[in-house]
Formats: sequence, C-alpha cells, structure tokens
Amino acid sequence: MPRHPKTSSPFPSREEILRFIHESTGTVGKREIARAFRLDSKQKMELKKLLREMELDGTLQKGRGKQFAEPGTLPPVSVVEVTGVDIDGEVLAKPVPWEHNQPAALIYMSPEKRGHPALGFGDRVLARLSPTERTGANDAPVYEGKTIRLLTASSTKIMGMLEDVGGRFRLRPTDKRTKSEVIVEFPNAEGASNGDLVRAELLPGRHYGLKHARVVENLANADNPRAASIIAIHDHGLPVEFPSDALHQADTAIAAPMDKREDLRDVPLVTIDGADARDFDDAVWAEADDKADNKGGWHIIVAIADVSWYVHPDSALDKAAYTRGNSVYFPDRVVPMLPEALSNGWCSLVPHEERPCLAVHMWLSEGGELLRHRFCRAMIRS
Repeated sequence: MPRHPKTSSPFPSREEILRFIHESTGTVGKREIARAFRLDSKQKMELKKLLREMELDGTLQKGRGKQFAEPGTLPPVSVVEVTGVDIDGEVLAKPVPWEHNQPAALIYMSPEKRGHPALGFGDRVLARLSPTERTGANDAPVYEGKTIRLLTASSTKIMGMLEDVGGRFRLRPTDKRTKSEVIVEFPNAEGASNGDLVRAELLPGRHYGLKHARVVENLANADNPRAASIIAIHDHGLPVEFPSDALHQADTAIAAPMDKREDLRDVPLVTIDGADARDFDDAVWAEADDKADNKGGWHIIVAIADVSWYVHPDSALDKAAYTRGNSVYFPDRVVPMLPEALSNGWCSLVPHEERPCLAVHMWLSEGGELLRHRFCRAMIRS
C-alpha cells in the first residue's frame, strides 16, 4: 500500500508560541515547540527563523542551552546586586546586567547562614532564584534569592585617607572589606594632603604589587567632624545625586491651589521640629472641646505635608523616592528622599507659609479616649 504523506499542523502564531512558553513548566527550546505544534521539516525551518526574529525584537529571551523564555524572566542562577532593604528589613536586590525594556525584577534575598556576614548595599552575589506569584512596582516580577557565593564588586571608585609613607602616598580605604591599600599617583591633586579623606579612581593597567589610583575629589580632613558622615554615605552607597528628570519636576513645581481643601489657615498649628530644621513634616494644634457632651475633652488637629500632590505615581520623582526609601539624617547633613525644592520647600510645612496638607481632626474625652475622628485635605499656615 502506498504511504500517505504526513499532514502537518497549522504553523503557530507569535501569540501561540508565547502562550505555550508561558504555560510550560519545564525548559522550552525549538525542539519542544516544534513537537508541541507537530511541525514538519519545512515548518521547523520557518520556526527557527521566527524564533530568531522574536529574539531580536525583544519578544522572546534566549537563555542557556538554547532555551527560550518570556522577556524579563531570570535564569535559576543569576548574578544580583543588593540595592537596599525594605521597611521590614528584608534585603532587596536587582539582576545585573538588566537590558530589558520591562521594569527590573525585584529580588528578596534570604537571610545569610549563621556565621556569614549580612549582605550590604552594592554587594554582588551569585544567587539561586525562585519565582513567586507576587508583583512589584510597575508589575515587575518578584523572586526569592539565596546566596550561593559572594562576588567582588567591580567598582573603580574608592574612598580612603591619604597617608604619607616615606615620601610616597598611599590610600587607606574606609571600607573595611577592602583589605589592601592603594598607591596614589599625584596625591596633591584637588588640593589634597596627608590625612585628608579623598575619593580616588583606580587606574587601568597592570601594576606589580598594590593597585594605583588618582585623587578625583578632596572631601575633608579625616579629623573633620563631617568625615564620619561622608564615610557612612559612601560605604552604604546612599544616592546623593538625583536624576535630572526628577530635579526638573521638583524645580518646576508650583503652589497647590485651594480647590476643595478645608481652610485651616487661621488655625494656629505649630510645627514640632527643632528651631534649626528645614524640612517641617508635621504640625499640631489642640483646644478644649466646648461641646456639652464632652466636658473636659479636647479637639486636636494633626497635619502632615501633602506630598502626594507633588509626587505622582510612576513619575521620575516617585521612582527616585522609591529607590531611596527614606531620608537619612546625619549630625551635619541630610540625604533627602526628595529634591531640596520639595523636601525643604513645597513639601515642608514652613512656618508662616501656605502649604497643602493631609489633616486629621480628633476629639478626645477627658480621659484621653478617642471619641471620633475625621480626615481631610486642607491648607494651613503654621
């Protein structure tokens, strides 16, 4: 009997291929796709071409062993960089490098084993990753990570104290994880001298023995009280500079209109920050309640700056603030969560200036029991 030629199945569309990869639990390569859609030899050649096109235009991501995945999918073992901690103290990391158009995946690192140092900002580790059902900001995928091995960061910048050692200058790094000193060429650049705290840049090339560097910024004398803050900012990788688009949004902000806000400008609210403060976050006011049914009770108002009027979701300001998480206060300076035009300006309840706020009215009994409360958006002049 004559053999009937094998009837091939319809060639899959891009959407069907993506759906198959998304729903697959194991690894997916060209062979698995061809088998699933029952493609013949000619169609397999077309499939190879289509997969290549999807890889080039970013529709598909190619991993190890010629396996395919959806864009932004991380391999089970990846290099990640610690970016900070969340409000619960969990260590956060991001994949490096990240070259996709989607928001970078958010990785929650498991605590280190007993006897191993905790991960710090900027540490790079080889980690084993497990996907979760959660999503982060902008629908970014969320993974759980476990450290396999701590990797050495490839930073070319270093901070330390200049020391004159027999007429040759060396840099003693402030980061205790950097064990070896560095030979400094042209130590007097930027006006630096023995005992100064400087930022230096490692020089390229092979050098016998210690690495070489050049001074790029003279920060302070090591005995200066400011030095401790500078060292802490550097060692913890606190972001000092804001992106230009975030600065532009802050610098072009204008006064909030009254609109439907409750007018509390005649209420003598008092800010509760120190006399030398510049960012006034909250204000309070209290008076005896004159209602007959609350004899001896109190009417209290607590107001906080209405930051949400100036910082909109997914804006450059919002992303910059999310990266920082909070303002960091030192004895001599503040590393703010928002640019100064907002942190010390529109989002600060500056005395005698009109500012938008979120306020809560509270009525307390004579014994301090909360009887009722009411939230509102308001305008105040503290």
